[in-house]
Amino acid sequence: MDLSGKTAVVTGSSSGIGLAVVNALIQADAEVFGLSRRVTAVDHERFHWMQTDLRQAGEIDRAFAGILERQGRVDLLVNNAGFGFFREVEAIDPDEWRNLMDTNLTAMFLCTRKVVPSMKANRSGMIVNVGSVAGKRGIKGGTAYCASKFAVNGFSESLMEELREFGIRVACVNPGSVMTGFFDHAGVQPKKYLLPDDLARLIVSLVLLPDGMLPDELTVRPL
Repeated sequence: MDLSGKTAVVTGSSSGIGLAVVNALIQADAEVFGLSRRVTAVDHERFHWMQTDLRQAGEIDRAFAGILERQGRVDLLVNNAGFGFFREVEAIDPDEWRNLMDTNLTAMFLCTRKVVPSMKANRSGMIVNVGSVAGKRGIKGGTAYCASKFAVNGFSESLMEELREFGIRVACVNPGSVMTGFFDHAGVQPKKYLLPDDLARLIVSLVLLPDGMLPDELTVRPL
């Protein structure tokens, strides 16, 4: 996909991977909309921040209504919003569980269903879901986080099969540990990290592949 002039939406745009993806998409000449609760500090004429609590369906509806009214279509959706924590299962409060699932999984579903109709109408578009290696194998203390990321992989694979006949590509990128604020409150500290800018360049490189190529899943770890 040539991103020049295309409309891209990035969730969780205020920091970490999301912020890096926003900047990489701007460099690729896309018109970028960032959805997050906290301010996304990007000053560029082709970037538009929309304050959005992605745990709230009504706020997602409002954000996409504004984007579609202005742009008429969404060509690329990067479902990046997420967080995690690691602790023993009996120590997880049910409200914490629901908050994590609403952010990591349900928001992905709610945003995706908003962009698919215009993508189907144009028989083109791409959805990139940011998963995790924690969605490929269980991790001690990660019952909530791993459950959400395993679900992201299942959602992505099923969505890919559902949409490919309409010319819409779906990719799930499963990174290992990335040097972001994620680990400030996660309760674990990895020994090695990927850099957000490197991961963002990888994501954009997948989008820039020829439209006839479908990179449906990619796992990438620190060396």
